[in-house]
Amino acid sequence: MDSKKTVYLFMMLFVFGCSKNNNSAILMFEPIYNGQIIECNNKINHQNKAWLVNQLQFFISQVQLQNRQGNWQNMALAKTTKQTENTALLGSTCQGAEFEHWQLNFKDDFSLADFQAVRFSLGVPFEQNHLNPLQQPSPLNDSSMFWIWQTGHKFLRLEMSSGADDWLFHLGSTGCKSQSVMRAPNDACLYPNVFQFQLPLGKSNTIAFDLSKLIGELPLAMATSCQSEHDNPACRPLFTRLIETGKQAVFRVSIDD
Repeated sequence: MDSKKTVYLFMMLFVFGCSKNNNSAILMFEPIYNGQIIECNNKINHQNKAWLVNQLQFFISQVQLQNRQGNWQNMALAKTTKQTENTALLGSTCQGAEFEHWQLNFKDDFSLADFQAVRFSLGVPFEQNHLNPLQQPSPLNDSSMFWIWQTGHKFLRLEMSSGADDWLFHLGSTGCKSQSVMRAPNDACLYPNVFQFQLPLGKSNTIAFDLSKLIGELPLAMATSCQSEHDNPACRPLFTRLIETGKQAVFRVSIDD
């Protein structure tokens, strides 16, 4: 084989290898409020008051897809700074494009059209939730999404502000028992606060996170903030809405589908 053919063959193999890596399946997420996409610098109107969403991030884990024959398959995620093989950190801190990540990148190259449904957990599996974040791979080493060893990660961090007040919702496990707050529990927490979702796949392969369904008619103020305390009255409606299904679900198929 002459040198020109050798170079050409090498280039074709290189292009094919790169395209295969770049063509892994992708499942998109989008944050919305009353049907409108949430943007960092655009205020939303909640109960006649303008609010900014300063941070909206959440962990998605244990992703499965259901094929056309009705069988569920565990799906590995591509390892990136935003994903381990089974856990992804989605959302935005409103600090620039590098702090935004709204898609699940799967490890393998396949067509989502071959699948009819997806299910996943909002949270971090217990086996990874209470490990030392300094020794975990990204994004599980993000200190802003971690409480302490005893309680583990913040599964969802939502922080909003208006001109006169702030409101936040930090979702995570509570009722965790260990020898100290700096020790991981041996057994599951009394209130794991991990929520499961199952959704059909739509044409756009996009899942909406509907903030208006989560906060409902809750009056937003620092006094109604929730950090997953079991006895906090402000937490109860948020937990209730996280288990609702259908049109009232916090996660649902995009309205474009």
